[in-house]
This record gives sequence, structure tokens and C-alpha cells, in this order.
Amino acid sequence: MNLPTPPPGMPAPALQALAVLCAGADKPGLTARVLDYLRSLPGVARAEVVPAGGTAPGASERAYAWTDGAAGPREIALVLGDAAAFAPCEPWLALFCQVLERLAQAQRLQTLADQLQRSEQRFRDLFNNSPDPCWIIENGAFTDCNLAAVQALGYARREDILQHPSRLSPEFQPDGRSSFDKAEEMMQRALRDGLARFEWEHCRADGRSLPVEVTLARLELQDHAVLYCVWRDITDRKQAEEEAYQLAFFDPLTGLPNRRLLHDRLQQSMAASARSGKYRALLYLDLDHFKNLNDTHGHAMGDRLLIEMAQRLRTCVREGDTVARLGGDEFVLLVQQLDEDLETAVAQAGRIGDKVVAQLSQPCAIGAVQYQGSASVGVSMFLGHALGTDELLKRADLAMYQAKAAGRNTVRFFDPAIQARLNARAALEADLRQAVQRNELVLHYQPQVDTQGRCLGVEALVRWEHPQRGQVQPLDFIPLAEETGLILPIGQWVLCQACSTMAAWEADPRLAGLGMAVNVSARQLHQPDFVHNVRVQLRSHGIDPALLKLEITESMLLDNIEQTVETMQALKALGVRFSLDDFGTGYSSLNYVKRLPLDQIKIDKSFVRDILSDPNDAAICRTVIAMGRSLGLSTLAEGVEQPAQWDFLAQEGCDAAQGYLYARPMALPDLQAWLGRQRL
Repeated sequence: MNLPTPPPGMPAPALQALAVLCAGADKPGLTARVLDYLRSLPGVARAEVVPAGGTAPGASERAYAWTDGAAGPREIALVLGDAAAFAPCEPWLALFCQVLERLAQAQRLQTLADQLQRSEQRFRDLFNNSPDPCWIIENGAFTDCNLAAVQALGYARREDILQHPSRLSPEFQPDGRSSFDKAEEMMQRALRDGLARFEWEHCRADGRSLPVEVTLARLELQDHAVLYCVWRDITDRKQAEEEAYQLAFFDPLTGLPNRRLLHDRLQQSMAASARSGKYRALLYLDLDHFKNLNDTHGHAMGDRLLIEMAQRLRTCVREGDTVARLGGDEFVLLVQQLDEDLETAVAQAGRIGDKVVAQLSQPCAIGAVQYQGSASVGVSMFLGHALGTDELLKRADLAMYQAKAAGRNTVRFFDPAIQARLNARAALEADLRQAVQRNELVLHYQPQVDTQGRCLGVEALVRWEHPQRGQVQPLDFIPLAEETGLILPIGQWVLCQACSTMAAWEADPRLAGLGMAVNVSARQLHQPDFVHNVRVQLRSHGIDPALLKLEITESMLLDNIEQTVETMQALKALGVRFSLDDFGTGYSSLNYVKRLPLDQIKIDKSFVRDILSDPNDAAICRTVIAMGRSLGLSTLAEGVEQPAQWDFLAQEGCDAAQGYLYARPMALPDLQAWLGRQRL
């Protein structure tokens, strides 16, 4: 804004002072200089600044609006000593004060702008030179970062890391949350509350993880909200925390969980057991005669043995189970997810205990010392929260001492009833291992008849006649034989005995030409020398292979079907026949039956039993018979006990029957007598 030309009568010193004021309007003390200038004007007796809106000026007074800095609206009051002398200046002076005030205001704004620029430059200098990685986040993405951020993440260019924070992080954070969801939540929280602090995991350019502590602060930058992000590498702190955790919850010698962590996991296991209904087991073990090693070879040697035993114990359990060291030579195994049935769960825990005993009794070299020890194991079963953690440990500990009292290097259960059953099972297994050598096994034979009641052949069924136990039921020892692998020598004995019996029958007119069905277990069929063994038996006894019929079950088809088919085809090439036993009780029979070289399908007795009262069972039997006919296979019904049952089956086209309606399984002399009566 241009000033008007001063009136002609204005003195030269006043004009010079006015020019100085205009030139220095941006300097401090402007108000004082203005007042000094006004006091120098002609006719002015006094000049001062007073509050705005004060007393109205009189004839010898003048007032002009004035604002200086933060003081707000004021007035410059002039007291005139000579109104006539002042008159030439008055028309020009009011406008001069307005212009000078506006000029001062503009200069003040410029000063503020300069200060703001200097402040932003200081912020930029601090941002760029900070040793901590810093970022600016706008609209949910990094828009700027300092050199420390680029270097910390190992990238070559700043532009490579200007993206959404989750793109520079693993898919999930250590707390389990997705990086994207957590980043979005933290940014929104900082914008809302002004500040957010949390832990985060970044990924370096080389793929390595970097744990950091992040601080987000909301700032106003160029009239809109942004987030100032700074983080610090907390790798050392995390390592220290991990070391503290290890010291608090793990045994420093073996690295196994200690008593404190075991209690915590045991409580979690009890809660999980209550939900699932599945049993768990606690195995408490102690190394036998460990003190002797310490006393004779020193504690350092004892420590090396403990480390070796800890490693072996880890191999005895599954992922999710816990091996803990309580102290000294005492260890505890927490076994999860056993069966819902107590008997089955006990057997599972017992096998793990036996495995532990076997592993820890293996010789090991500790330096120059060849050491062979043993362990005593006590087992306590639990389900839910019926017992506290201390009580469970106490029971397992007591059972361990029972194992020591029983001679060490063994397993004992806390529950006397369970232990008694285990002892009985162990005794039965021990006797079964001797049954073949002691000639305690015999074959019984159950006839299989056609629709006219004529005997087509027999099924050979193994029986165990124990000298003290009497006759042991097949359901009591066959599953045990399968589980322990004893089914292999027993199955070999049955096959040999069956072939020998058929060879002897050739001399008896009543028995010559009768076929014999022999049950084969999955273990037998999958033995690499099974085909060879069958071939040897057939040739050594000189029998017609067509008279031997091997019965397999559907459960054998669920594992390694290709090998099963290959083995069966090799046996089929020898002339041996096959029957599929218990048809309809498995899971995959219809998928595989067409691939198998079968001759016969046996309808399971569970369908025959209610065939007259249950329409579903009747429909299943009809379907099996029709399927067998369409595949060119004969059908045989098991468990036929009533004439009406057989009448129904025969009318549907069933080819043969086996059951109490005709005969029970019987010894060879009884079979000969039965055949004699049938042929009279």
C-alpha cells in the first residue's frame, strides 16, 4: 500500500523519521518508535498508548486505532499543545497509522512463517539424522522414512519400503494375529488416541525376522493428520526374556521342562482331557542305581548320562507329549490323547512305559565308560480334574516305587486293579509265546454246506488248550497275538497243520476232496516270504492247491492295497482260492472287491442274525448275494442258526452256509463222526 504525499508544511525531520519507521517496521520496539515519532510532530505535547474505547478525545486530544503484537486492539492518544501547528499533519496521520500497522502485521506473519520453516527444518533434520528408524504414515501406508529405517531393514532404496507396514512383515505376528489386521488396528488407535505403543515383527530384505517396539504418534503436518512412527530393535531384550524364560521353566542341564512348567502343562492337559473324554497318563521314572555312577565316576559323568537319557526319552513320546526333569535322576512323561476306553488307554500307556524301559536299558558309551543301566517306571492314569496335579504326581511316584520293589527295570500302574489286569495280560502273553512249542494249539473244524446240506469243506479254527487255564477263547488270545506279532508263528503253524491234515484226509473216503478254509492275518499276508511259505507247504504235503482256501478280511484292504493284490495274484497262480470274510463290516469293500482275485464272499453273521426281523439286514444280504452273482463269485452265509434264516438265504440264491444250524466247530474225531452221520 502506498502512502499519500505528506502535506507541504510537514517538517523535514518528521519526514525522515517516518521513512525510518517504515523501513524498520519488522523490528522490535515498533510501538515505542511510533510514539517517539508522533511526539516529534509539530504541536504534539504528549503521545501514549491507551486501552481502546477509552474516554472520547477533547478539543486538544486525538486518538488513532493501533495494534501491536498480542496486546490486542489499543489506541494512540495524542495531547496537542498547539492545534494550529498540528493541523497540517492531521489529515495524513490517520492513514499513516493504518498503513504502518498493516505493514507491521505483515512483517509479523512473515516472521511466524520463517519460524515455522525453521521448525520444520529442525524436525526434518531430527527425522533424517535419528539413529532410530523413523517413518511417516499417511492414509495407512509409509510415505517417508529416514536412512536408519532403510539400513535396519537392509534395503537398497528408500522407495522399496514405502508401502503398507504389513508388506514388510511376516503374514502373522508372534501373537497369532495377521500383520495386516494388527497394523490397521494400531494405526486407527493412534489416530484416535494420539499415541499407540506395541511390539511388532518386521522382515529384513534377506528374510530374517526383526523384533521391534513401535511407537505411533499423531501429528498435524500441512493441515492434516499423519502418524509419526519410530521403532527400536528389541532383539537383545527378547533374547534376555527368552533366557529368563528358559531359566524359569527349563532344566539347565538337559533342556527339558522343569517342575514348574510340568505343573502348568499338566493342568492344561487335565482341562483338555475333560473336554475330549480321552485319558492321559503320567509316567514317573527313576534311573536305577544312578548314585553308583556318580560315586564311582564323578558328577560330571553322571550329568552326561542324564543328558543322554533325556535324549532317549524324547524318542519315546509323540509330538505334543512332555518329557520333564524334576531333579536328580527323576523324570516325568506326560502322555496326551490316549483312548476314551480305559482298558485301551492303559494298554497304550503300558506300551510307552515298556518302550522307556527298553530304551534306557540300552548300553551307552559315556566317554571311556561303557554304561548299561535301567529305569523303574510308575504310571498314573487320569481323566479330567478328578485329581489334583500334586496327587497325580504322588500316585505316579508311588507306582514307581512299586516298580523298584518288583525288581526294578519294569513298569507298574498305581491302580491295583489295572496292575492286576496288566499282570494277567503279561502272563497270558508269556504263555502264548510258548504255546506253539508246547503243542498247546489245536485245530477245530466247522463244516460249510451247500443248499442240500452236503458238506463242501470246513473252516479251520485255532484253539488254545492251556494245561492250567483250560481252553482259552479265541477272542482272548487272537487280538493279543495280532498286537504282539505272535500271530506270525501261530499263523504259520495253522497253515502247516491244515495242509498236513488235508494230506492225511486223502486216505479217508469220508474226508477226501474236502476243501479247507484257513484265516490269514494282515501281518502274514504282508510278509515278503508268505507266497514262498504257502508254496512249500503245498508241495511238501502233496495236496491239491484248489482245496486250500485262504480267508482274508476287509480290514486288510485298508492298508497297502497294491501289495495285497499282488500277493493274492501270486497265490492265485499257484491254484489257491480266496474268500473275503466278514463282508460288509469294513470300509472300502465295494471299491476293492472287483480288483481282488476272489472266489467267494462270506456274509457276516451280524447281518444273518436279524435277517428275519430287520429289513435292512435282509436288504444287505440280498445285495451281497446279487453282487456276488454278478461278479461270478459264490456266497456263503456265516452264523446260520435257524432253518428260516437259511430258507431265506437259499431262496435269494446264497450258495452255502456255515453255522450252528449244521454244526459247531469240532475236533477232528467229532468231524469224522459228523460226516459219517451226514452221509448215511
